[in-house]
Amino acid sequence: MNQFIHINSSPDNLKPYSFSLVMPVYYEGPRVIPVIMTLIYTAKYPFELILVYDKSDDPTIVEAKRLCEKYSNIKLICNDNPPGVISAIKTGIKHSSSENIAVWCAYHVDPYGMLNKMYELILAGCDVVSANRFMKVKRYNRGGLVKKILSRTGNFILWKLVGSPFGDTTTSIKMYRKSFLKDNPIETARAGGWALSLELSIKASIGGYKLGEIILIPSNINLIQGLSNFKVFKFLPYYFKWVLFGLRNRKKIAKNKLFKRIEVTD
Repeated sequence: MNQFIHINSSPDNLKPYSFSLVMPVYYEGPRVIPVIMTLIYTAKYPFELILVYDKSDDPTIVEAKRLCEKYSNIKLICNDNPPGVISAIKTGIKHSSSENIAVWCAYHVDPYGMLNKMYELILAGCDVVSANRFMKVKRYNRGGLVKKILSRTGNFILWKLVGSPFGDTTTSIKMYRKSFLKDNPIETARAGGWALSLELSIKASIGGYKLGEIILIPSNINLIQGLSNFKVFKFLPYYFKWVLFGLRNRKKIAKNKLFKRIEVTD
């Protein structure tokens, strides 16, 4: 068990965090507890968890405050930007203290510590590390049929036509060096976290950054009730904006191959 995350003391007495984990929350309530506790007990490296909420009546706040009293590495922060998941991620990044930033969904439970593998790829030299849901997982229980089809088709287009080195460009589960985020300010202001992920993935591919990928297995896809409910068709223009940007820079993307890819095993 990692002592860094179980000592309830001042930050000055703790070693630097290996990475900051930003988690937007929105009315998950007690359902967020297994997500957080699984992260705490599977992490091999010291990390800070930044929970960002939009509204003061969110029942998740009560649960989060209880955890903050027990674990000094958990921060609870109100979104100081306009409401929404992308604004929440931006707020979390602004309040992070580590040189590496990861984004996590409040309904995703991973008992096998994929974040450990992602951080190890950062240590190996990667600037951006992405999860890949599609190479090993043929079926996963998230969203309706239309969302599943659009997710697979969208990523296939990015891989085949745009030439994205990532096999799963739109997944929000990614880890970034903070230096990369500073050099590539987030432009996306609306839509879901997938749009932000797409933007940063395309920019990393064009910019020649070192890219890493972890291949998920079915055991890594465990979801708590409280799935994303963003309007797919409403936000498609944001997808096409970055697809077109990628197409215009396809030659640059073609020069950038994955630096390293590993598989998460149970």
